[in-house]
Amino acid sequence: MGKGSGARIKEIAQRLGLSAGTVSIVLNGRGDAMRISKATQQRVREAAKEMDYQPNIYARRLRTTGGEETARVIAVFWNSGYADDVMGRFFRGLHSTAQEKGYQVEFYVQLFEFGQLSRYRSLMTHQRFSGIIICGVSEQDAEFLNANEFDLPIVLLLRNERRYHCVYVEDYEVGKNVSRLFSQRGHLSAGLVGSLQKGQSATLRKLGFMEMCKRCGIEICEEWVQETEGRDYLSGYKAMKELLHSERKPEAIYVMAPEQVLGVLGACKEAGLSVPGDMEILAYGDSDAFDCFSPTVSSNYISMQEVAESALNLIILVIENDIDMPMSRILNAEYVFRESCGGFLEP
Repeated sequence: MGKGSGARIKEIAQRLGLSAGTVSIVLNGRGDAMRISKATQQRVREAAKEMDYQPNIYARRLRTTGGEETARVIAVFWNSGYADDVMGRFFRGLHSTAQEKGYQVEFYVQLFEFGQLSRYRSLMTHQRFSGIIICGVSEQDAEFLNANEFDLPIVLLLRNERRYHCVYVEDYEVGKNVSRLFSQRGHLSAGLVGSLQKGQSATLRKLGFMEMCKRCGIEICEEWVQETEGRDYLSGYKAMKELLHSERKPEAIYVMAPEQVLGVLGACKEAGLSVPGDMEILAYGDSDAFDCFSPTVSSNYISMQEVAESALNLIILVIENDIDMPMSRILNAEYVFRESCGGFLEP
């Protein structure tokens, strides 16, 4: 969001009293073709040199193709902890959105680990990309972003930071609504299975769920909240086995990662518990496999197709209009009710 050491086209234009379009044409090497005077072209080039203008990758490619429109290069920095079906859904969404809208874009993918985004600071410049989309920001990564200035648009996914463009959901409300669902369905006790490798979104969902359960009079014992390092079948199985060691069992479970659901169901079956007869289960996230499980799995989730569409539309809008003011797109969580948990009751 912030400016780097080099000037931008808009700043050069303001200094010279010219339009940004005129400056862009000159710096892209098309001044003669667009009949811009030699004197104006010289002024622009001198100001660009004096102000340390550094053309971005898109501008350089325009010059090498004779002024024909080429693709913008959008980098997607993706947390490796989410390199699963969620990632596939997101990139399918990017592809379909680009095709439907006719965007000329190319995508560069960089995986990173929690707290390690700063390692890629040298890549995060307009000399390499037209813009960056980032998914899976931890608190440490957020500190890095907020402590630095960047000279290209950055869109954060599923996280709200005031200095950056964001596409996110009100995760605290998502958690609260799951508690309301359990309360409506008459449950007096509930548990949670999740992952310790989590960012802001999961933390807020858990907080909303726990606090609203208390308000609704739903009991949550400490041993009914089990979180593990992983986000896979085995972590879900182990967490649920630990939860079921308690003398009393909760009536409903909120599973925070879709990859853990099959392990949770396996532990219930091994313990002789019927789902949903003895215990209802609702998962966060969605998977095509949920329709194939026995029982089929109810879930609330954010459509990654919608996340991708919103993110790509937003970053293209920001790039095309050189927007500095942070913009946000707030999305709503959806529910799919299958066998493992029923829906909200009619008033």
